[in-house]
Amino acid sequence: MDIAIGALIAVINQSLLYWRMRQLENKNIIDPKQVVNLARISLIERLMLVGILLVFAMMQFDPLSVVVSFFLINLGVAFYKNVS
Repeated sequence: MDIAIGALIAVINQSLLYWRMRQLENKNIIDPKQVVNLARISLIERLMLVGILLVFAMMQFDPLSVVVSFFLINLGVAFYKNVS
């Protein structure tokens, strides 16, 4: 269960990132300031969400398993998206 929770948090993190990227593509924003501002907002949102979810998950389950599975799934998704 610990590994599944870490993986779920990683999937939520990646989903939020790709949702924000799709928003950026759909708006056709060219201004660099707007792009940077959206990147900052996305970073803050994801950092807060993932941080809160990881804290709650580590209070309930084995912290090492949760964090390791979170990082492994994030790395796997990042490499998969870069290869595709």
